[in-house]
Amino acid sequence: MTVIVQDFEPALMNQVGPLCARAFDDYPFLAELFPGSSEKRAHVSSAFYIGCVKDSLAHGVVHVTVEDGRLTGLASWLRPGAYPPSLRRQAVYLPTLWAGLRHFPSRARRALQALARLDRYHPPTPPHWYLDVIAVDPAYQGRGLGARLMRAGLALAEQTRAPCFLETAKASNRDWYQGFGFEIQRTEPCFDGGPPQWFMWRPASSSGTGQPDASEASAPRLRSV
Repeated sequence: MTVIVQDFEPALMNQVGPLCARAFDDYPFLAELFPGSSEKRAHVSSAFYIGCVKDSLAHGVVHVTVEDGRLTGLASWLRPGAYPPSLRRQAVYLPTLWAGLRHFPSRARRALQALARLDRYHPPTPPHWYLDVIAVDPAYQGRGLGARLMRAGLALAEQTRAPCFLETAKASNRDWYQGFGFEIQRTEPCFDGGPPQWFMWRPASSSGTGQPDASEASAPRLRSV
């Protein structure tokens, strides 16, 4: 079946939270920061990733894959200069704050510590594309959807000749990103007792197995891959 990478459509918003909660259920950062049942953790992660997508829609780009109306994967990027978000933009994460305080009140200090460190280790310059979220529904993993979504974003980076930045707390993700030309800048836990977090940078002229070719550089709105 041909997979189409397309821009996000508003009608898909109600599927973002559930998709990301499933995709990130075993993500070390979230699993250790918010221990317990998947259902309980999903209240926080769903709200957080919805906030990320809304912010990227306003200040970047969100690519998705869809099958028969079902959201199967997404990648949200902030454009160069869009990070850090202003205080006004951060209001989109208020539902995450309420969910965290309601379901994990004892983890509030660690959550604030994690946010502070994530911000501290994010390079302020030069202007860059920031891969805020990339997620594929577990039921659709192993089909190359993540690579297709990544190439769509990297095509924009190549077109604008800008570097890229991301962070991850999963070793398999780290290795996967290295295949796209990302290099490890720093390895630090984001909260006391937390898992290692890899902060990764892709130079503007990077090469890698995931680098798009010239035919992809225009990043059209709908693209068969």
